[in-house]
Amino acid sequence: MLEAYERRCVLSGCPVEEVLEAAHICRYMGEDTNVVENGLLLRADLHTLYDRALIAIHPATHAVSVAPELADSEYGWLAGRVLRLPKDPKHRPSSEALHTHWMLVRSLWEKRS
Repeated sequence: MLEAYERRCVLSGCPVEEVLEAAHICRYMGEDTNVVENGLLLRADLHTLYDRALIAIHPATHAVSVAPELADSEYGWLAGRVLRLPKDPKHRPSSEALHTHWMLVRSLWEKRS
């Protein structure tokens, strides 16, 4: 993950390796899901937001959506931000995995509103 994403968070560009984490786009379900295409390199706090369904990434545009409760927080700047994609196309996030996470998160947001 570090090499694929040039040792930088895909959202913030943070280069501090000590706070970077490999996040699964769709939850870990064995070795088949433990691949670069099912991962994003995220700063630890952004990884937490992603796993708690407080941010989502549009599968086609790679733009970030932020949960309504975060819009006026210090994380509001993420809204509309586009992922930094790996240079190597075979390491880019799976559109299928992003779509699965996107649909799950959007349905949770609708239930909360």
